[in-house]
Amino acid sequence: MMEILKEEHKGRIVLCNNGSFYIAIGNDAVLLNKVLGLKLSCMGIGICKVGFPIESLEKYTELLIKTGYSFVIYDFNSEKEDLAIIISYAGKRLNEEIEKNKCYCCSRNKRKSKKLDKYTRALVKMYEQEEKEIREERKRKREEKEKKELEKEEEKLKNKILKLKNGE
Repeated sequence: MMEILKEEHKGRIVLCNNGSFYIAIGNDAVLLNKVLGLKLSCMGIGICKVGFPIESLEKYTELLIKTGYSFVIYDFNSEKEDLAIIISYAGKRLNEEIEKNKCYCCSRNKRKSKKLDKYTRALVKMYEQEEKEIREERKRKREEKEKKELEKEEEKLKNKILKLKNGE
C-alpha cells in the first residue's frame, strides 16, 4: 500500500498510521532518520522504516514543516477499511534522497548473520562512493549559487555608489 501512495505523491514524504504509530518506509524513512533523528528500523533486506507515536503527530508535523519538505499524512481506519489524507503540506523541498540498498551492510539489519562476500563489499563501496559524489555535487552547486548571489549584491552596491557619486 505504501508503495502505491508513494507513487501517487512523487517527491513527498508519505506517512500512514499503522496501529498506534505513523510510519514511513524506504527513502522517506532514511530521510526522516537524517533530518528528524527518528530511529531507523530495518525489517529485512531492503525494508527500512521509521515511525512516531500517534500522540506525537503535532510535534512531528511542526518539525516537518520547519524542514521545508513536502509531505502527506494518511489515516487508515482498519475497522471501516477507510483511508483518508489528514494533513497535506506542500513545502519548497521534495524528497530527492537517493539511497542505494545498503541493507547488506546495515548494522540494524536483523539478518546480520549473512556474511558479506567480496562482490557485495565492492557493491557497497561503489554505492558509498556514488553517495559521496552526489553530496559533493550538491555542496558545489549550493556554493556556486551563493557566490552568484553575492556577486549580484556586490554589483547592486557598486551601482548605488556610482549613482551617489554622479549626484543621481
